[in-house]
Amino acid sequence: MGILDLGRYKGIVIAITAFLVFIAAILAINHGKAGQFADHVAGVKFLTEQAVEPRNLYDRSLALAGTLQAGEDIEPALEALRRSAGRYDRAIQGMLNGGLVTSGTGEPLALAQLTTSEARAQLAEGAKRWEEYKTKLDPVLRFSGSPYAATPEPVSTDAAAQTQAPVQLSPRGRRLQEALVELNEFAAAAHQPLADMAAALSAAVEQDARRESGILRTIQVGGMVAALLMLAAIFLYFARNLRKEELVANRARQETADILRTVNEGLFLLDKDLKLGSERSLALNQIFRRDDFDNLTFDQLLKDIVPEKTLRTAMDYVALLWGERVNEKLVKTINPLNEVEVHFDNPAGGFDTHFLEFDFNRVKSEGSLSHLLVTVNDVTKRVMLSRELQESQEKAQAQLDLLLRILHIEPENLTNFLTDADVSLKMVNSILKEPAREESAFRAKIDGIYRQVHAVKGEASALGLKTVEQRAHAFEEALADLKSRPQLSGSDFLPLVVKLDDLFNHLAQVREMLGRLVDLHQAIATRRAAGGQVEAEKVDAWLAGKTDDSLAETLGGATLEDTQSTTGLERTLADLASRVASSQHKQVELRCTGLDRIPDNYRRAVKDITIQLVRNAVVHGIETPEERRAAQKNEAGLLSVDFGQRGEDGFELVVQDDGRGLQLDRIKEVAIERGLITEAQAAQLDPRQTMALIFRPGFSTADDVTTDAGRGAGMDIVRILVAELGGRVGLASAGGRFSKFKIWLPRTDRAVAA
Repeated sequence: MGILDLGRYKGIVIAITAFLVFIAAILAINHGKAGQFADHVAGVKFLTEQAVEPRNLYDRSLALAGTLQAGEDIEPALEALRRSAGRYDRAIQGMLNGGLVTSGTGEPLALAQLTTSEARAQLAEGAKRWEEYKTKLDPVLRFSGSPYAATPEPVSTDAAAQTQAPVQLSPRGRRLQEALVELNEFAAAAHQPLADMAAALSAAVEQDARRESGILRTIQVGGMVAALLMLAAIFLYFARNLRKEELVANRARQETADILRTVNEGLFLLDKDLKLGSERSLALNQIFRRDDFDNLTFDQLLKDIVPEKTLRTAMDYVALLWGERVNEKLVKTINPLNEVEVHFDNPAGGFDTHFLEFDFNRVKSEGSLSHLLVTVNDVTKRVMLSRELQESQEKAQAQLDLLLRILHIEPENLTNFLTDADVSLKMVNSILKEPAREESAFRAKIDGIYRQVHAVKGEASALGLKTVEQRAHAFEEALADLKSRPQLSGSDFLPLVVKLDDLFNHLAQVREMLGRLVDLHQAIATRRAAGGQVEAEKVDAWLAGKTDDSLAETLGGATLEDTQSTTGLERTLADLASRVASSQHKQVELRCTGLDRIPDNYRRAVKDITIQLVRNAVVHGIETPEERRAAQKNEAGLLSVDFGQRGEDGFELVVQDDGRGLQLDRIKEVAIERGLITEAQAAQLDPRQTMALIFRPGFSTADDVTTDAGRGAGMDIVRILVAELGGRVGLASAGGRFSKFKIWLPRTDRAVAA
């Protein structure tokens, strides 16, 4: 709505304004007359009281004389006479002073009727008489002390004789008695004229009040008649224009209805209470699958079709739009309902998923925000198509990334990984099939599955196979969710079967890609052997354009084994250290010795152990370049992995870094936070016992869970792997200098499990 069209409504505005002004004038006159009437009532009451006061004075002077004659205490009677005389004197003075008197409630009162000539004459006569009265009163009112003469105690014990003894007055008492006699003789004749004066004045005020009351009634009747006539004129004018306005409004409503019935978008208005307006587009019924929108609020509209978190976000956003100073264009860019997923109940069971797009526009009326215009579109087809395209692109990109990564991995390492991963996943499948009924059995299944999946994730991370690592990480997320539940049942493990199948299929895809690359390599070699050097060079050129020169050379010329200068595990650990260091914004130099002498029976276990320890060292031990410079160290941290034989008894694996070392206070703090120990227990731990806490299940000093750290499972797995082999773990650390893990493993023929 815009500014009111005064030209269009000029007549009715003027008529209503005139009517209101007239009513206001009548009310003002009524108010003034009512105030005067109240003054008249108060004046009549006041003058009536003054008509009685002279008689009261006379009665009090008689009472005082009687008290004196009886020989009693005259002070109470004298004080009453003084108060009465004072009140009457103030009343006379007020009436003489322009009729300004004080009512019985203590409020000032102006009696205009006392200013007339007739009233002034009556007041002058009364005042003259009152002055004479005061002359007679003055000796009495000024008396103080006792009027009685002091007499000796009577000798007779006859009570009657004592009672009948005459009152002995002092000279002052006799003068008081004489003044009272003179006062009472005067008052007997004077009090009535004074009373008549007040009565006459009261009658004059009362007569004036009746006159004012008549005027007020006349004004009220006349005002009512005039108001009715004005209302009739306004109604006639309004009725004459009503038909015309109704025709225009009906035409506008019909046009609006046609638009709302035809438009494909859902349209409605929201008021400040977030209630939907009565005018809505018909498409809204189809979009929200409902017909009842009356008295519906925006949160009720969304409540059953979006998650609680989305609903709260939406309500916060809508509340933000009501801010007067908000930048509407800026706020629109953060619209959380730009593409929101909703769920509608399906009559056949379950629910249907759709995507709705909400757009909000602020509607202003007379410069202030009055409504929000909400436009809703069902963009399900657009979103699904976009997602399909995105998934297709991501799948193609993932396959390309996987292919390029496979080209960088040594075939032996990749083959070993696929073999080990297949064994681990088959072990997971066996664990899932194991029957379990008790809670402890369910927890044991989770721990067993977690170890196998974590091993696959660790080696995939070391090889840089992100797609495998991400799937294994998602598997761990599901396991962590199960672990946090207070109670478990067999059905809780069913979703893991789907994730396991996904991992199996993805590893099969990796194996297939590896096979195709081998076939391609053999084809190139065969072509060269058959004299097809030109065609082979074309393949080399294509590979150079798609990947890089080193890959083209790897596939088109020498075999991958020919370029191998280090063991497979050493290359794996180097890639892992480099990748994790890059993600942590650190620099690390890895030195490996003796990894080519690892017995075959220990190969899988040592690989899992070293992968975990190398990752742990880079994430937790090695400092950032800035921290290392501040500690006067080389920017690149030194990390060494050494494997060798330890006499005739077995083997020794040492992983050491020159990083910050184990922070013992931080270890205790985290252990307490995670409920692994109490504060009292922490206070009793020595350094060796404190360092041993890192091997507890669930312990991690990482603030967030990532693919590299945070679950508190890595060091626990190291402990379990070493224990299964019958080995031991030693740990040494110096704050700010180094951390060193020394693992002793028995001879392979003495290993518990290998």
